[in-house]
Amino acid sequence: MQLEAIPLQSTTTEPPHIDIYLTLNFNEHWEPLLNGRLKFGLQGGTLKLKLENCELPLTSRQLTGSFNLFSPEKPSILETSLNPNQNPDAGNQLSTDKTDRKQITTCHIITTGSDINPAWVFTTEPGETILKGLLKSTKIGHFPTQPCRIQATFEVEKEDIHLIDIEGLWKHDITPNQHAILERILIIYLLETKLKPDLSWIQLCYDCANVEKNNTSIITEVKIEIQELIESIITAKTHNFMELCQIANLNPAIDFIGGNLRGTTFNGCDFSSANLYRVNFRGANLNDTDFSDANLSNAKFGGADLSGAFLGNADLSDADLHRASIALANLSGANLRGANLCETNLTNTNLSGADVTAARFKNNTGISEEMKDNLIQRGAIFAE
Repeated sequence: MQLEAIPLQSTTTEPPHIDIYLTLNFNEHWEPLLNGRLKFGLQGGTLKLKLENCELPLTSRQLTGSFNLFSPEKPSILETSLNPNQNPDAGNQLSTDKTDRKQITTCHIITTGSDINPAWVFTTEPGETILKGLLKSTKIGHFPTQPCRIQATFEVEKEDIHLIDIEGLWKHDITPNQHAILERILIIYLLETKLKPDLSWIQLCYDCANVEKNNTSIITEVKIEIQELIESIITAKTHNFMELCQIANLNPAIDFIGGNLRGTTFNGCDFSSANLYRVNFRGANLNDTDFSDANLSNAKFGGADLSGAFLGNADLSDADLHRASIALANLSGANLRGANLCETNLTNTNLSGADVTAARFKNNTGISEEMKDNLIQRGAIFAE
C-alpha cells in the first residue's frame, strides 16, 4: 500500500490544496505451515484513515464504485509518482498507462466512517473469488494546504480471507464437513498470527514530523497447538458438523462468516440467528436445517438441498439459490430481495410474507400460475 500527496496551486475557483492518491496491490500468497503450505487471497478488506489536523467529509471522497485491477508488470509497482502537471481529476480512474497492462479482476468500494476516521470497504465483484491486481494512483480526496498527518491501515477479518490451495497438511480422503472445519481453523490461525492488527500500515506527513507506529501485540504462533487441532479433526470419530465445531472450539453462529461450506451436510442442525453472510453452501445437504432469523445475505446455495428447512425471517437478500431445492421449506417473512431463484424447486414452499422485491425466478418446479401471479404482484421478476 502507498499514499501520495500532490500539492496543487490555487486557481480562481479553488484554494491551494493537497490531492491524496492511493496505490494498492492485491495478490495470492503462499504461507508455509508445519510440513505443508497454504495459498490464500483476499476477497475483501477495509482501508482506514486516521486524520490529524484535517478532515475528509463523505461528500468529498472520490474512491467509490467499481474499479478495475490491472497487472503490475508494466510499469512496476514502484513507479507510482504522478506528474504534478497531470490532470488532477484523473484520480477517479487508473493512471494513463493502464492500456499497457492487463485487467485481472474488478473490485467494488463503498465509503463509510467519520470525517476524521474515514474508511473504504473493498469487496469482490459478483463472480470473482479474490481481489487480484493493482489499483494504481487513484484519488481518495483532497485537503487544505496545511500541516497534517494521515495514518492508513488496511485491515481484514475472517470473511475477507479465501483459501485457494492447501498442500501437505492432510490427506484428501476426508469428508466435506471435516474439510470445512479444517479450512476455518487455518483461516483463524492466519488472521490471528499473520494478519492482525493490520495487513498494511503507512503514514503520510505534510509539513509535520513522523510518529512511531503504535505496535499492538500479535498472538505468538503455536504450531504444536495447530497441529494437534488438525489431527483431532482428522481422527474424530464423528462427521457431525456441530460435534466437529465443538472439537475445534468454533462457534457456528459467528465463526463461519464468508466461509466455504460447499458440499457439507447439516441435516437438522440449528443455525437460528447465525451470521452466515456470504457463506458458500454450493451442493450442501441442508435438509430440515433451522436457519430462522439467520443472516444469509449474499450466500451461495447453488444446487443445495434445503428441503424442509426453516428459513422464517431469514435474510436471504442477494443470495444465489440457482437450482437449489427449497421444497417443503418455510420462508415466511424471509428477505429475498434481489435473490436468484432461477430453476429452484418450489414444491410446497411457504413464501407467505416474504419480501420478493427484484427476486429473480425462471423455470421453477412446483409453482402454480396463481403463485406466480402473486409473486409478480409482490415485486418478483420472472424471466422468459
